[in-house]
Amino acid sequence: MKIKYLCSILATMTISSSATAFTQLGGAGIMPIGHEWLTRTSALEVMGQDTKVSDSSDPRLGWSSGLAKAVELNAAQAEVTKILSNTNEDGTYWSEYDAIYAAIVGERWVDIAGFNVTNASTDPTGPNCFNAVAQEPADLQQDHFMRRYDDIGGIGGVNAAKRAQARFINHFVNAATAEAKKIKVWDGGGYAQAVEVDHNYFLFGRAVHLFQDSFSPEHTVRLPADNYEKIWQVKAYLCSEGAEQHTHDTKEALNYQSGDVIWKPESRGDTGWQAYKPSNIKPVALVSLEASKDLWAAFIRTMALPEEERRVKAQAEAQQLVHNWLSFDEQAMLAWYADEAKRDHTYVLAPGESGKGKTLVQCMEELNVGTTDQLARVAQLEEERRHCLYNVEAEEGYSDVNDPLINMPYNWKWKSLTWKTPPADWQPSQLKADTGEAVHITSMLNGHAISDSGNTIKNQALVISDRSPLAFVKVETGTNTAYFRTRDSAELFLSYKSTSSGDAKLWTSPNQAAFYLQQQGSAVNLKNTYWEQYVWANPSTSQIHLTRSGKAHNTNAQWQLKSL
Repeated sequence: MKIKYLCSILATMTISSSATAFTQLGGAGIMPIGHEWLTRTSALEVMGQDTKVSDSSDPRLGWSSGLAKAVELNAAQAEVTKILSNTNEDGTYWSEYDAIYAAIVGERWVDIAGFNVTNASTDPTGPNCFNAVAQEPADLQQDHFMRRYDDIGGIGGVNAAKRAQARFINHFVNAATAEAKKIKVWDGGGYAQAVEVDHNYFLFGRAVHLFQDSFSPEHTVRLPADNYEKIWQVKAYLCSEGAEQHTHDTKEALNYQSGDVIWKPESRGDTGWQAYKPSNIKPVALVSLEASKDLWAAFIRTMALPEEERRVKAQAEAQQLVHNWLSFDEQAMLAWYADEAKRDHTYVLAPGESGKGKTLVQCMEELNVGTTDQLARVAQLEEERRHCLYNVEAEEGYSDVNDPLINMPYNWKWKSLTWKTPPADWQPSQLKADTGEAVHITSMLNGHAISDSGNTIKNQALVISDRSPLAFVKVETGTNTAYFRTRDSAELFLSYKSTSSGDAKLWTSPNQAAFYLQQQGSAVNLKNTYWEQYVWANPSTSQIHLTRSGKAHNTNAQWQLKSL
């Protein structure tokens, strides 16, 4: 949830201590970078790249435990080379490479879901959707290695830990087996922007987030005795009984006292790259960095394999990561808080329990959320979530890729500038993770596919060719109606010049570029829904056009969509 990030060079806003673990750059309040730095630096270290930070006092030099355990990449050099060949000067997270940037955006999505957290509603009359959708829903707490509100006592901790372990494995496997393509996603925070990222490594960021959250002292109990390698207890966010709680004091994040901040308080005045040196990182967060090296290595090894072999490999790698870094002693967890010395000032007494701790009502009073009734607060959040999701929709041409857990499109927009109230019986439909279909569009003239001649760029003219077939993602927008977005560039769509020639081209907008798939025997016509004209190929020049000259019955206006 809310691991906090140090940012002297980046020196901007990060997520407040609402519900996240290590902090995120770009939230409410000036806070340090956290998740992003751990993700970026662990990746660079495991691939032997320059982190731009040297530290002769790096505490890890003297460690015998808490170090990465499985970072071998000899058999995965093809994937390493692929990563290092795609550089990224993002200027915000200093990711250096596209894959790292995608993972950072993915782990940030878990906390923020693309919201501008300083204005997380379409107008001031609406609820705070950042909290109601991304941060506080009970079913999402497992994505932050935390308890639900109803995970009570010792067994509640055990159940929460098991759910989080299973969720981590699912995220890891889903990332490795997802369709290879570029997607567009909103990266939120103090401001929000839509960015293009690699699909697999973006989804990997979900696993990274949960994994790193398990090291935040605001989320779990880990101990210096084993150098923070094992989990001993799981904490809560909404006053779960029989558990310690995530603190809600923004001041503690600002002064680096919060467990979500990865940096030592005494480092606050440091500037320049050396502000990020390992000796400035709190011990448990430094162990998280080491563990994240194992995580990166495991995913790189998995992605180096052919697609058909990845699922089994991903399952095995994820299970080993759970064993090495997310394990717990069930009996110890069940009895943990029987020892009052293990309860801190946030502890909420379990039903019938006495001794050190506060009551559920006292905990709710401290939250200052307008009610001391825990269940009323849960219901309030669910109702606000319903209202928020009613006001959100996918950007045109991007309804194919979604977060089925948060239940939002990755590239989304507000339906209106004014808040809309859903009908009393309205509930959001469950979104699917990926409904797009990768296809080649081949001409019935000669079987050649639509091609961009190897130049997948804005304004590129399209032809039919037996070389450089262009892979499209078919994005359905209605019955037998679809957009065709390029698989390797999430910005570009099958479109046309607004001139008399109607030359087909790639363009950075789906506007007026939806096509009705009109059946013609074993083929289809691509009929533009705006102009009601057909896409056709000139057999003499191989050029593709959208004009009145296209006739549905002509072979040169008939196409086959060949699934990849």
